Amino acid sequence: MGLIKGKQEFRTILDFSSKDKVSKNKVKEALRKAEVREVVIGEDPNHYTFIGNDITVGMYQVRLIFSSIEAGYSRAKLKEYGGFRVAVYERSRKGNMLTNINLFNDKRFRDQYWVKLNQDYQVRMKNLVDIIVYLHRLNGLKMFL
Repeated sequence: MGLIKGKQEFRTILDFSSKDKVSKNKVKEALRKAEVREVVIGEDPNHYTFIGNDITVGMYQVRLIFSSIEAGYSRAKLKEYGGFRVAVYERSRKGNMLTNINLFNDKRFRDQYWVKLNQDYQVRMKNLVDIIVYLHRLNGLKMFL
C-alpha cells in the first residue's frame, strides 16, 4: 500500500442563477454538455485532485456526490456516472455561508419523489433536471422567506 497525495477542489459546473426562464429542455442540454470529473491525476502519478462538482441555482447550491466504489478517471460526462447523490445547500442572506439542507426533514423538500432516490445513489440525470427546475422555482419565491 502506498501513500497518495491529494487535494480537494470545488468547481461550479453550471449556473442557473439568472432571472431567465429555466425549462427542462435547457437544463437537459446544459447537463449533457457539462464536463463532470470526480478525480484528476496530476503530473505526479501519486498526486490526485478530488473535485466537488457544484451547480448553482440562485440561492441554492447542488453538490453532486458519486459513489467511491465506482470511482474512475476516464468519465467526463454526467451520463457516464449512472446513479449519484445530491446535497442541497442554501446560501445565507449575507452571501457566503452555505447551510446543508436536510432533505428528509425540510418541509420544502420532503414530499419530492427524488428525496428517496437520493439515499442509495439512485438519482439519475432526469431526476437532476427535476431538482434544478424545482430549486429555480423556489428561488423565485425567496422574497417571501
